[in-house]
Amino acid sequence: MKTLLPYLILVPFLFFSLNCNPREAKLPDRVVAVINEERITVEEFEREMRELLFEQGGEGKTVALKELRKVCLEQMIDRKLLTQEARRIGIKISPEELNRTLSEIQKDYPGEGFGEKLTLKGIPLEDWKRSLEEKLLAEKMIRHAQRFHGKIEEAEARKYYETHRSLFQIPRKVRVRQIVVSDGEEALQILKRLKKGESFEKLAMSKSLGPEKVRGGDLGYFSEGEKPSEFNRAFSMELGEISEVIKSPYGYHIFKLEEKMEAREISFEEAKSAIFKELEKKKGEEAFQQWFNDLKKKAKIRVDRAWLKS
Repeated sequence: MKTLLPYLILVPFLFFSLNCNPREAKLPDRVVAVINEERITVEEFEREMRELLFEQGGEGKTVALKELRKVCLEQMIDRKLLTQEARRIGIKISPEELNRTLSEIQKDYPGEGFGEKLTLKGIPLEDWKRSLEEKLLAEKMIRHAQRFHGKIEEAEARKYYETHRSLFQIPRKVRVRQIVVSDGEEALQILKRLKKGESFEKLAMSKSLGPEKVRGGDLGYFSEGEKPSEFNRAFSMELGEISEVIKSPYGYHIFKLEEKMEAREISFEEAKSAIFKELEKKKGEEAFQQWFNDLKKKAKIRVDRAWLKS
């Protein structure tokens, strides 16, 4: 099934534990939870559940549904906290942002297909739009809170480089052209023509069955083990060499080695920019984690656990 709700927030470390911060005061009828005086009604919860099931493409099993109910409410509570804070500090979703996202989601469903899918699941389109806007606002708040305002020192970046050297190793690679056909005898006839000096590229374009035939059989660069074992033959070939016919589960191949790239290590100077970005991202996530924990501790959250278990 096509993914209709790619913007659903699923951030495990944000999940509010329904077993903590207990408040046993009875909630009003048809109210599942209250977050800083903002209610989540049974109707809202059921609509969110329908959207989750819609996204998953099925109704699921009873056991899975029980767990999904808990996850669904956890997400809704987290999102309420995020959107409340977003509104407090003036973060908004513009009509243009919402419409752009709607267009992205709907473009895979020609005509009225998207609306019809929602109707079949009992989800009013306007309700779905409001839900999407809330999810986008929560995502925007997350991005805002993740911004890292500190400074990464070069010594810290260098330490990361030294302790993660394996990430900066480039294995040896080859660039290969291939001709692949389904018949062994045909492959042998093509090989004879190649040995007489015919163009590998032209024969690949006219004879090969592979999609790369449009590029003259050019497979691009690949490392050892990246493709089926039959392709490893290329690593023992000389530049410009044409292989014998090699049989694989996919057919009969003839390879031509175009280029070799030896294994090497990316230097710190080459990697520095990417390392700084990675460290900034990590620190931003840590800052967000702390920020959200503090936000959650200050929040007044009540949950009807009896209803949730029913």
